[in-house]
Amino acid sequence: MMATGYLFLISSFIVVLDGSVSTDVFTSMVGLESLALTEKGLAFALHKYLETEQSRLRTLKQLLHRAETSVQQVNKTSAGEFVGNPINSYLMLKRFWMDWKNMEELVTKDFSEDVMSSIENARPLFPSFDDFKGAMTAIFRLQDTYHLEADSLSDGIVPGARKSAALSINDMYELGRHAYDIKDWFHTRGWMEACLKKMGANASKDGITRFDVLDHLAFAEYHRGNVRRALWATQEMNKLSPHDERIQSNLIFYTESLQKMKSTGERGDTGSLSEIPKKVVKQSISKQDEWQERASQMDYEKLCRGETRKLTLREKQKLVCWYQTTAPRTKLKPLKVERVWISPEIFIYRDILSESQMQKIKELATPKLNRATIQDPDTGELKVADYRISKSAWIKYHTDPTIWKIKLKTEDASGLTLDTAEELQVANYGIGGHYEPHFDFAREEEDKFSDLGTGNRIATMLYYISSVEAGGATVFTYAEAAIKPSKGDGVFWFNLKKSGDGDYSTRHAACPVLAGTKWVSNIWIHEYGQEFKRRCGLKREALWRPF
Repeated sequence: MMATGYLFLISSFIVVLDGSVSTDVFTSMVGLESLALTEKGLAFALHKYLETEQSRLRTLKQLLHRAETSVQQVNKTSAGEFVGNPINSYLMLKRFWMDWKNMEELVTKDFSEDVMSSIENARPLFPSFDDFKGAMTAIFRLQDTYHLEADSLSDGIVPGARKSAALSINDMYELGRHAYDIKDWFHTRGWMEACLKKMGANASKDGITRFDVLDHLAFAEYHRGNVRRALWATQEMNKLSPHDERIQSNLIFYTESLQKMKSTGERGDTGSLSEIPKKVVKQSISKQDEWQERASQMDYEKLCRGETRKLTLREKQKLVCWYQTTAPRTKLKPLKVERVWISPEIFIYRDILSESQMQKIKELATPKLNRATIQDPDTGELKVADYRISKSAWIKYHTDPTIWKIKLKTEDASGLTLDTAEELQVANYGIGGHYEPHFDFAREEEDKFSDLGTGNRIATMLYYISSVEAGGATVFTYAEAAIKPSKGDGVFWFNLKKSGDGDYSTRHAACPVLAGTKWVSNIWIHEYGQEFKRRCGLKREALWRPF
């Protein structure tokens, strides 16, 4: 924009020198004086224009360098492996949102018609600001789940993934600032501390000032209960701006707060939830619910890290594998089955899908992918939710012969009819993609899929159609189990008991994808049509078996 302004200024001065305008400059010293001033203005405008152009070119070179660094990484591996690293994906989204989007202001149309045409053609693919924010929130989710420090992530180190480009201080500050905006004080602190560490003794670096970093850090530490650290950060700010009245006021406030905490026996230097007095937690039912929800979340994250319940010797003895030949189609080609958990009983059908079948599923699903939805327990309607981050598509079984074969194979494995099952759902998880703990079946107080008219979901078959380098396990939170199938495997379990009651031990979740790309497809099998295949039991708590 500045360059355009200076060009307009130059053109205005040139009009003064245009031969068609009679000014008689040479006939008077006043005219010559004006000419001298005009030349001074022209020189100033030209100087500023060249400065702006040089700055513009430097910025474009920096953008090109960042883009070429990314392209080199893609060339060394593949686009799939590259975006499988959450740091790479975050930086790419940031480049599109902050670099490529603003390039129109940097590249003049006189010399860049091809570039501008490319940008316009690609514009429909540009991520939104919400995408950018979502990528940052995903980084926080991965940190929480897999105990990743901001320091290691800033160096491009993600467990299970190739090392990515290091984050700049600007990148780190953006993450800290986003955490600050959403009042996530824990991650505000982590990323601002990482910024300080990288800045060293510099007052500013990469367009970020030490003062701003300390300002956010102080506020976050205060909200976390670490008043001592908030006071330290404010004292450091005071050194940089000793006459700032707001800083002086904050110094007094934090000092007095720390003194009060000392007089009541509180340390004033922790931010740990475990050290919050129990009487504070019990102030209200809502506070208890919040505490329980956080405890449940922590249990889920532990399972994602592989911290599962240790099986007893008796349980281990029941974890066996065999060839299943119960269906006529399996007589010549048996299914490889492994029981991997006892309660709930979970089975993995090894290598049940071929490479060509998995490719066909992805090929058919890719053009149809949309943001995944969940069923609202109150209304029964589908809606988008932050706790399910993925894109999904639905494929009818008669769409392609391959999909029909997968339907038949699922019937052979489960012993159930799929005539009343939902369509094949395919999901692709993005940066930190996950699905928090949930039940596949509708509970007593919820709408039981009345719009389908096929009863509740009696069973689930979940197919893994890609390899996930790190993360992405399926965990059963009440059973304290973590299932990590391989590409081509199918995971099967019953959601309902023989009585039709829901089996609450099947509460499960999809852990965040740490590295790699996760594709899954699932089939939800419904009650209706199973009357002569799975008769009701005589005992209310009796469970189904698939064979």
